[in-house]
Amino acid sequence: MPLLLDTHALLWFIGGDNQLSAQARKLIEDPSNRVMVSTISLVEMTIKIKLNKLSLKKPLNEIYRDIRSAFIEVLPISPSHLIEYQNVPLYAEHRDPFDRLIIATAVVEKPEVISLDPKFQYYKDLVDIRW
Repeated sequence: MPLLLDTHALLWFIGGDNQLSAQARKLIEDPSNRVMVSTISLVEMTIKIKLNKLSLKKPLNEIYRDIRSAFIEVLPISPSHLIEYQNVPLYAEHRDPFDRLIIATAVVEKPEVISLDPKFQYYKDLVDIRW
């Protein structure tokens, strides 16, 4: 089954954080699943670190190494993702461009999205969300 990790799910998985649900961890660790993360999640982490909105226990280069070691596929942002981004509804309560591009990516790639973010529920008619 294809899975697309939201940024926090990726960080919690890589960091061994118990905030990641047991079900999500099991899905991510299942070798029969194709586990992906959008490049936009890596961009989001990099920007938030620079703005002091995110601190990590490891430097980014080690996080990137851990992503590769965990066999998580980094999806490039494609033109089809950007075209779909235009179709993702823009809600006053949820204007986060990183999240919205993750949703657009999921619409195109058709994975289940692993996210605890309650605002992803706005898009439940577009994508399947698991936690």
